[in-house]
Amino acid sequence: MKIAICDDEKIYRLDLIKKTDDYFRNIGMDAVFFEFSDGNELMDSNIDFDLIFIDHKMKNRNGLDAVTHLRARGNDTHVIFVSSYKDIVFDSMKVKAFRFLIKPVADDKLREALDSFIKETVRCPSVLVHDDSNLAVCNIKENSIIYAQAENVYTKIFTKDNAYVFRNTLSKFEEELKSSFFFRVHRSYIVNLSYIERFSKTDILLSTQEKVPISKKRYKPFREDFFEFVKKESLNKI
Repeated sequence: MKIAICDDEKIYRLDLIKKTDDYFRNIGMDAVFFEFSDGNELMDSNIDFDLIFIDHKMKNRNGLDAVTHLRARGNDTHVIFVSSYKDIVFDSMKVKAFRFLIKPVADDKLREALDSFIKETVRCPSVLVHDDSNLAVCNIKENSIIYAQAENVYTKIFTKDNAYVFRNTLSKFEEELKSSFFFRVHRSYIVNLSYIERFSKTDILLSTQEKVPISKKRYKPFREDFFEFVKKESLNKI
């Protein structure tokens, strides 16, 4: 587990490293920590992190700006903001922050955030699909799926980095999914609510800038489910 700690105050970096390292040791997992004193240092790193802790207010590039640039590059690493500035919690949601913790970080809040991170990433449900480019069968995590599209009797599965084939119908694929963050917005499309940037009555814009249609009869239940999903996610991040 590769974890970045980005904060311009060393005392906070060391405290967070100790507490987080203790957590991972207690659950039997190894964690390697990388320290950064501002957003520029983090952005210059070529390490593929599993988790990023980042402060908002720093001397050079602030946390929100750094994460905004990382997201623009296609980086979808889980980010936990750690800040004394409570009023930026809603801005952090715009860059898909996983959690927002107030300094000084309370042990129980950190533990809850890490428990949720482990549950979502390490123990996330997965599904078997085919990678036809190299004739392999892959086990991909459900939270990596952006959307699925019916393609004749098969289903095309799209993630950030690849496209796969589920060798059965979209309805059968829907039955296989265990996570609650999927919604069938059209007879030919299922979307992951986590990747929605905005929507209208006719289509959805995903974070990949791809558009998928919404059928007229599914718009109302989709809208209700999406707002409920956003509400729950917002409460979890505070």
